[in-house]
Amino acid sequence: MKRAPRTAACLLVAALLGAVQPACAEEVPPQRIDDALVGWPLAQFALRDQHGKPFTNEQLVGKWTFVLLGDTRCGAPCTASLSALAGLTRRITGTAKIPQVLFVSLVPERDTAAVLAAHLAAFDPHFVGASGAPEMLAALLDDLLPALAPAAAAGRGGRARAYTGSLFLVGPDGALRGEFLPPFDVPRLTATYLKVRLRG
Repeated sequence: MKRAPRTAACLLVAALLGAVQPACAEEVPPQRIDDALVGWPLAQFALRDQHGKPFTNEQLVGKWTFVLLGDTRCGAPCTASLSALAGLTRRITGTAKIPQVLFVSLVPERDTAAVLAAHLAAFDPHFVGASGAPEMLAALLDDLLPALAPAAAAGRGGRARAYTGSLFLVGPDGALRGEFLPPFDVPRLTATYLKVRLRG
């Protein structure tokens, strides 16, 4: 009999939690997108992928592509973004809407083709890893993140500050459709990506 009040209290807490959880679920924020550069065509670039093949603007034509800037030791920002993209790919496997993923390493002297291949295989073997000459990487960074380009060119410390984990979505015409900003939730990221595709 002495345990009855405690049991009633526990049931009341459980009931309250059950009522609160749906309300909290509705407050999950939508996927954030910076659309300041929507429609911006990427400047010409020439990189080499993890198979030693050229990767240029031509490989963007006719495809939807997520571009991530970083390196294989970028840490949490890059890992979270690559994991989110792997989750997105799994959710829409079997459809024609799977995007191309391009991971651009800003540290070509360390991230060789073999290193990039091994790193990306842990996320998805279809992801493309690429890098290039420092001046080419600086130009690409300036195209996507102009405010951070000077810091990235300043050296290794600058590069670390440039790793935002942002995902740049490029349309099949080679123009930007938006900068998807972290943090990422796979279902929201997937839904937002598909909506952007529908808009063309």
